[in-house]
Amino acid sequence: MPNQAKQNHDNYWLAVTDVAENVVSELEDTDEDRDELLTRLVHEATDQHDYVIRDDLQIQTLQHSQHPCAALFAGTLLGNHYRPGDSFPFAAFAADAFEMDVSQKVKELLGGD
Repeated sequence: MPNQAKQNHDNYWLAVTDVAENVVSELEDTDEDRDELLTRLVHEATDQHDYVIRDDLQIQTLQHSQHPCAALFAGTLLGNHYRPGDSFPFAAFAADAFEMDVSQKVKELLGGD
């Protein structure tokens, strides 16, 4: 993996881990219904995250996510057809992918995987 691509990959997964750790911290500080709260916290923590709302980072989300919907667009992205500032058509997929990656990381941190 070239240096910039590795750095982007590492930055993406650092962001996923940071968000997941914040969710776990909030989850441990409450007595509410755990499953319902977990779903809400993950959604709230990812909904307006840079990797969801910024076009250039949406591309990185789909390049580095482990979510199946991200893989559908890997071929399009590999051709570097999109540049920062372009109208990026896959925002919903990037949002789903980021939320799934954070959910998976939360499960790992809680010992579920």
